Formats: sequence, structure tokens, C-alpha cells
Amino acid sequence: MKKTYIYLLLTFLTLSACQSPDDFLDVEPTGLIIPSTLEDIDKLLQNYAILRSVGTNTRYMDPDVYHNDASFASIANSTTDVNAYAWKHNIFEPGVSDNDYNNFYFYIHTMNYILENVNGVDPGNFNPANRDILKAEALAQRAFEYFLVVNEYAHHYDPANPDLPGVAMPLNIDLQAQLGRSTLGEVYEQMLKDLNEALSLLGNNYQAINSYANFRPGRASIYALIAEINLFMGDFDEAVENSNRALNLYDFLYDYNTIDFANPSNPWSGYNNGSLWYSGTLNKENMWNRYNYWSFSRPFHLYAPELEALYDKDNDRRWYLFATQTSSAGVDVSPNYIYMHANSERCNGLTVPRLMLTNAEAKVRTGDGAGAIAVLNTLLANRMSTFTALTHTNDATTLQIVKNERRKELAGTSINLFDQKRYHVYGDAVPTYTRINPETGETIELKPGDDGYVVKIAPAVTDQNPNLN
Repeated sequence: MKKTYIYLLLTFLTLSACQSPDDFLDVEPTGLIIPSTLEDIDKLLQNYAILRSVGTNTRYMDPDVYHNDASFASIANSTTDVNAYAWKHNIFEPGVSDNDYNNFYFYIHTMNYILENVNGVDPGNFNPANRDILKAEALAQRAFEYFLVVNEYAHHYDPANPDLPGVAMPLNIDLQAQLGRSTLGEVYEQMLKDLNEALSLLGNNYQAINSYANFRPGRASIYALIAEINLFMGDFDEAVENSNRALNLYDFLYDYNTIDFANPSNPWSGYNNGSLWYSGTLNKENMWNRYNYWSFSRPFHLYAPELEALYDKDNDRRWYLFATQTSSAGVDVSPNYIYMHANSERCNGLTVPRLMLTNAEAKVRTGDGAGAIAVLNTLLANRMSTFTALTHTNDATTLQIVKNERRKELAGTSINLFDQKRYHVYGDAVPTYTRINPETGETIELKPGDDGYVVKIAPAVTDQNPNLN
């Protein structure tokens, strides 16, 4: 049965991954196995490859990432990474594939396939009473992939101008279609529609998270994504409500005071919590898992000095656990510091800490600064070796504290790039960021709202579909 499933999966994935519509025939291939039962569909959803390296294009675009000559040497042979660090809008040369883009739409098409077939196939060795669970998961996964792709390849959603171009939004299997970009308003509306339908299909008694396969969503996972979408849309009241719902269902935190290095003389050896962080599927803080990199050993990057300055280096366990001045190959980057996640996957999906920070930000933006501080105190008590509880003085100060903690807690995920985009749309002050190009010595600027915040769709894609230009 295992061989049959692998053949089935590879056949389906190969057919779905073809880039040109001419590669497809409107016939069922002779002699090949395609998913044809609920059991097959469940196995498609159980494929952990959906975790993959997500958002790799944005790693060096994040203003909280920095390179000196030593660290830049680890990316110098990648034109795409160099272009991303230079905040170029078009980071891909002609003919170069964009794995991020291809993977996003590969999984969107996979979910569309499931949604088109789940109601009509036989159960196989699967309980037909759980058919709606598979449909709900496919809807939710499609929404998550759209959330990821729209934030990488489009400017930020603006409620005052929802008709700005977003991304292509196929909702069914039509491999001959050459879709243009749907509007940002349409994409965000569809994401919320899919997620709310998924919740209704799962019912109130469904599990909060899928602890066995946390790349598949539970109810808390879905509420967490809805809350994040609410936040990104500026619907702060809704963000409070939905993040509260998610946290009421699931709120596990690790106490970083209980975690150290497996070998303190070699931080790159990993952490002493066994395999809990080695694989993000075992990390109990992860509510809906995706990851961007494992370990960050090579290529490596540095903390931007502005981010480094936010840490209480004597007390913040995040600094102790995730910062070093020596690369895994022994390169000394002093006086700077390398961001590391030693021998571990870095989740850039939905986690309890990210959810708490979303909850705190939404609270302070709706006038509940004291509530926001209470959330931060719960988080920081598990992050600081010596911690004195914060107090709320005024909303402006508390909002800045929340923003700073979001940068520190989510360092290495590139989420800060998207946060700076949305702050600008909200009307918050966003600085003009600058970098020195280590190759040329020129000063590079990233101004609020610049195209440098957005990955332009690669020529390898737009040459096939000019409607995406």
C-alpha cells in the first residue's frame, strides 16, 4: 500500500506541477494512479512537504536582516539573494524559476483538486462521516497559501483602496486559464470566506490543533489565521475577538529558562530539548506549521543593529539562544551577531507567541492598552531570565512596546517585512531604511510603500502568462 500511495502522490504532483497549459491533456492518463478516494485525499493532506521552505525570497528583504562582508560572502553567489538584499523589486533574472511562487500555486491547485473531488469520491479505507473534515482542511489550507502569496507578491491591503492588484486567484482546476491578478479586496474576502466555511464544517468539538501533524489545521489554528487576516486588514475589533477565541482554545508556551544548548561550548550543536525544536512538527508552540529555514547556518545573516539594540542581552533568553558571533564554519563576525536557530526549524507559520502578539496589538489599537500589557507579561515571563512586569502608561507607548516585542519574538521569520508594509497603510510612522551594498559600497534605501517591499513575479512566470504583468 505504501508503494501504491507514493506512486499515486508522485503522479498527481507531477501533473499539477507542469508550468505550461499545453503540458496538460483533458484526459485521464492511462496506467497512472490518481487520487480517487477519501483515503487518497487524506494522504494528500497528510503530506508534510507542504511545510517546505516558505518565503525564502523575503529573508534578505527584511529590514531587520543585515550583512557585513563576512556574512555577505555566504550569499554572494546567489544573484536572487543579492537582489533581494538590495531591495530590488525584480529579483529574478530571465529564465530563473521562483520556488516560492511555484510552491504556493502548487498547493493552491492541490487544494482546488481536493475541493472539486471530495464530495464525489468513494471512501476507501476512510470514515465517510469525516468527509467534511477533509473539505474544511482543503479550504483552510488554500486560504493560508493565499495569505502567504498575497503578502509576498503584492502591496499591502488598503481598505481605502481595495481594488489594488493582488495575485492570481484560481478557485477551480482550469489549467488552460491564464488568469490575471484579482484585487486585494477579492483575495482577502475569499480567504475569510474559505476559513469561515472551514470552521462551520469542522463543528465546535473539533480539535484545537492537530498535534500529530501540525501542518494541518485545527479550530484554534483557523481562528489564529482569521485574527491575523483581521489585523492585516485593519479590522482590529475582529482581530481581538478571533485571537481571543484561538487563545481560549490553545495557549501553550515554552519557558525559555528551561532550555539551553545541548553543548554550551558549541551553540550550533542545537538545544537540550531533544527533538522538540529539531522538527517543527514536534514544537508545541506551533499551531499551524510552515517553516522558512533550518538552523540558518549557511547561508547565514546578521541581526540589523537596530534590532540588536532592542534586546536586553543580559536577561533575554531569546538573545542567548538565537545569537552568536561565530558561524558554524568558525567565521567571526564581531562586533555583529549572527541570527541562528541551531539544528532546528524556524516556524514562520502560526504560533502561540505570534498569536499573542497579534492579540496584544489589536487590543492596544482598540483602546485596551492594559489588556495588551497583560498579554505581553505572560509571554515575557517565559522569555526573560529576570523579569519585572510591564505596566501600561499610554496607548502610544504600549503600541511601540508591542511592535518591538513582535520584532524580537519573530526574528528570523521575515514577518517584520509584512508588518512594516501594513504599518505604513495604517498611517503609522515607518522609517526609510538604508543599507550599504557590500559589493558596490553604494547606499540603498527602502522608503515606506516602495516596490522593494514586494517580490515582482518572475519573468519565467509572466512569459508563460502575460496577464500577470
